Amino acid sequence: GQLLERFADLMQSMWSAKHGLYSPRQFRQQLGKARPQFSGADQQDAQELLNYVLDVLHEDSNKVMKKPYVEPPEDDWVKKNPNTRVGQESWRRFLRRNRSIIADVAMGQVLNTVVCPTCGHSSRIFDPFNMLSIPFPTIRDLVFKCSIIRRATWQNCFRHQQESEPDESESAPVEAPSQELVMEQYIIEISRLADIAELRARIVEVCGIPAAKLKICRSEETVGDPRAAEGSAQRTCLKTTSLPDREGPCLQLVKQTGKLGQASTGITNIVAFESTLKERPPGGRKRKEQKNIEDNNETDEKEESPKKEKSALDIQLESYGDEEECWQYDTNPFPMSKAISRALWPKTESEFQLGLRVDALDQKKQWYPGSIVEIVTGSNVNGESSKDSESDSVSKGSTGKGSNGKGSTGKGKGKTIVKIHFDNFSSKWDLTYQIDQFEVGQVRPLYSKAIPRKKHTEFIVHHRHPVYESRSNFLFGQPFYLQCYNEWSTARAGAHILGQACRFLKGRRKTLSQDKNQEKISKTIDRVISTIHDAIKLLIKVDREYVNGSLKKKEPTEENGGKESKFDSDALTAFLTKELEFLLPRLPFQVIVCIAENPIGARSGNEDTTSGKQGTPNGEVPFPFSLIRTIGNYMNARHAVVLHWREEKRLNQCLYTSPMFQLSKASREWIQKNPSVNINGQKDGSKKSNHADDDGIHLGVCLTEFCKAQKLSLSDNWRCPRCKEFREGIQSMTLWRLPDILTFHIKRFNCSARWREKISIRVDFPLTGLDMSQWCSDESPTVHGEKDSHIYDLIGVMNHYGGMTGGHYVAVCKATACGPDGTEEIAYGFNGAGTSGFNPFEENTPGIGRRFRNKDKDANSAQSKAAMTNSRMASEAAEPLWLQFDDDLVEPIPPTNVVSEMAYVLFYRRRRISPSNVAKYSSLQ
Repeated sequence: GQLLERFADLMQSMWSAKHGLYSPRQFRQQLGKARPQFSGADQQDAQELLNYVLDVLHEDSNKVMKKPYVEPPEDDWVKKNPNTRVGQESWRRFLRRNRSIIADVAMGQVLNTVVCPTCGHSSRIFDPFNMLSIPFPTIRDLVFKCSIIRRATWQNCFRHQQESEPDESESAPVEAPSQELVMEQYIIEISRLADIAELRARIVEVCGIPAAKLKICRSEETVGDPRAAEGSAQRTCLKTTSLPDREGPCLQLVKQTGKLGQASTGITNIVAFESTLKERPPGGRKRKEQKNIEDNNETDEKEESPKKEKSALDIQLESYGDEEECWQYDTNPFPMSKAISRALWPKTESEFQLGLRVDALDQKKQWYPGSIVEIVTGSNVNGESSKDSESDSVSKGSTGKGSNGKGSTGKGKGKTIVKIHFDNFSSKWDLTYQIDQFEVGQVRPLYSKAIPRKKHTEFIVHHRHPVYESRSNFLFGQPFYLQCYNEWSTARAGAHILGQACRFLKGRRKTLSQDKNQEKISKTIDRVISTIHDAIKLLIKVDREYVNGSLKKKEPTEENGGKESKFDSDALTAFLTKELEFLLPRLPFQVIVCIAENPIGARSGNEDTTSGKQGTPNGEVPFPFSLIRTIGNYMNARHAVVLHWREEKRLNQCLYTSPMFQLSKASREWIQKNPSVNINGQKDGSKKSNHADDDGIHLGVCLTEFCKAQKLSLSDNWRCPRCKEFREGIQSMTLWRLPDILTFHIKRFNCSARWREKISIRVDFPLTGLDMSQWCSDESPTVHGEKDSHIYDLIGVMNHYGGMTGGHYVAVCKATACGPDGTEEIAYGFNGAGTSGFNPFEENTPGIGRRFRNKDKDANSAQSKAAMTNSRMASEAAEPLWLQFDDDLVEPIPPTNVVSEMAYVLFYRRRRISPSNVAKYSSLQ
């Protein structure tokens, strides 16, 4: 009973009106001794503390010193008697063991009914309670609208079909999922606390794409060009943010969309990109082509020597760059790059070549892969040096001084120096080497020492359009991610970019009418498609010739002095450059490499988007369609690609279009079942529900949820008295006997097996006149008792500020003087000490937490005197006085600020105290 004594001393000191401030040290010390978890400074749950204190006070004040054993009523007797008789008997048996002030004032009864689904037996139990833990209404699962963007292939890009194929007649639409679609959409409903890994699994299940081939991002629609017409592609820009690889609850994906209540009823947009790489299966060429070759070999009657088994490299070279390359399959050039590095390995300075892939040892004795990007010869007679760089070979089609990009000592003295740029590093980390370091093994052929990267080169591709009036740019449309094999040349990667960009190119519309404007559009689209095809074929063809030429051994000739000649790429590079000078300006966009953080860029004054020649503001450069630079060496994580769309002069518009999406059948059925939510993520305002919205939910909704019938699981271990087996019974609860002090605990913390959340929905609870008859049984003594026995008024609120990991508690209590009619039974003795002033016309919620207030206040200051005056005026007013207790700081607040989304525990008092309790405790001093 020591805790009860300390609590009684605390109550007497508080209500004596002798202390303006009082520290309950003795009570806290005794509480810590009784329950060590409350002795330290660790944060604890206030509801757990309150529940424990009520239990201790009940036991310490219990008049039953020796509790007898009391059996619950038998099921047969309960079945034969009405609820009024059973409830009264259950309460009488409860009082045989529990007679305390807590039982008289703060404890009630709940009628718990469980029905067996097998035999229909109904079990009625009257359970006592001192606090009602009321849940929120069934919180709606999170709804995601997932857009799947597939890689471009022959099947889904209809504008890439061969001209010889007949036009398809009208047929049934293609249902998602299908490889014939570019974009699919699915509605996925998932638990709020489900793991992100579970969301990924659901996406994989509906679309059929392996998880390793999907990149999932959050999608947010923003304004692109505000001057564009509504519904046009340039009007909107979809901002994508890659989902973190770490695990976490799906709830964190929707926190940025607004309040939790809003997020629970809306749709969150996410987009999943299929990997743009599809590795070619082993076996080389297509089966049909291989079969024709075998048939020709069988008809050949000539005797030939036994064929040698082809190596994996030879088989790969046969199929690399064929008609399936880029559209159907993508060849991994890893073995070819290793072979080229060894085939072109220099033995003298004159054999240095730009773009040679090597492994180099840096100053820290670490091996990294890289490429030769610059060759500097020794000083000549004029004290100057000659330099060859990769940029020269790209722009001019030659390598300057040295033929084939090779260094030359010329007439001067000194040794040739090569600069090596390392993969995935900035150019400031480039190092220079000489032929001596090649000879001693500090520079070796590719992947002799360095470990190849397992992750492919990946970068985002944005769509951009110029604003000619303001000479600026804006982003629009759907960006996408692109993956490339690290050892691809930038020419082969450029073909990959052009091929995947075709998903966003307008298609030709077939019309029966002789519309000249539509005919002009169709001709323009045909010309653009033909240009893109020609560019892709050119890049793949030239890249294949470069690979084959680099690996092909040439016989020694007299011109080479009896030595094997190396592959000369000058002519091939010059041919590619000449052809691209004709094709690139005819594309509907320009391919630009930019800084990932600034894709919007800035236009320079001498920009000419029609010719393809552009300045390089903010580090932007045209994408290099080069044969001697690999994409893994050129691009890194700080780079991005921009498709700078041009306006077709004949059409006065760009040819970008958003891919048409196909909604899956299951998603369409879900939308029909949920008409209040549209696929744009906005709730239909014409239909209202009891779920959370901007205005919060009423306390009655939570009480209805508390009394709602629910199905028990087998883990609840309910055993049917008649079946003698564990059943999944149907449980429902109603209130039977209500106490004078009714305490509600709002279950704000939602937990799952792995994650937790705090529900921040505001619960609107009445300050006066809470009618509990709606949730009481029809036979309840509370309903049929004295007048206003089921009407309650709020006397206190416990607020929790913060989240799951920590927070701060602030209490709000009502203190009003007794009225002449005696409606307020508790005397009022607050003298205003320790308060701070407030503006009664101020509607903003006062700041909480001690850090927002000045602790050191002079009791004799003008502010304190004004606060005491205001509190006395409030006590004399008809409006109740509400005080906020924040640690040792107390201040009055307007009644409008009592209800907030932070309310955690509510304290209500019956408007008419039970006569028995008045007789028992009204004379206490």
